[in-house]
This record gives sequence, C-alpha cells and structure tokens, in this order.
Amino acid sequence: MRRFHFNLVDHDQVLGPTGHPVDDRDQAIAVAKRLAIDLAETRQEYLGKGFAVSVVDDSETEIHRESIDSAEKSG
Repeated sequence: MRRFHFNLVDHDQVLGPTGHPVDDRDQAIAVAKRLAIDLAETRQEYLGKGFAVSVVDDSETEIHRESIDSAEKSG
C-alpha cells in the first residue's frame, strides 16, 4: 500500500499536511475529492478563497489538486 499526502493549500502554500495509506493513485484522488467536499460543507470560510486539497505521492510529486470551491458546487 502506498502512502499519499493530502495537503490543504492556499494557492501554493501548504496549510495542513496529512498522510494516508491508500491502494493506488485513483483511490488517492477519490479521497481528495471527498476531503474537498467535506471541507466545503464544514469549513465554509475556505470557500471563494482559492483553497484546494493537493495530493502528493511518496516521491513528493503533486499528482492532483481538488478545488474546494468546485467540490462545493458539485458536492
């Protein structure tokens, strides 16, 4: 099982890094989408300010970025 890191980012500044083991890249992206939806629903002060959930793999490469604003609209 690989470990991906899910960072709350404000444009390019990391505000809240956390790691989570998942099976693969697709599952990591699904987790990021769920986190973005949860943040949009529970932390509305983040809406409209450019916040996103960034997914970083074990080689420290960003593989996905999920906007909290987009999650709120589609959630």
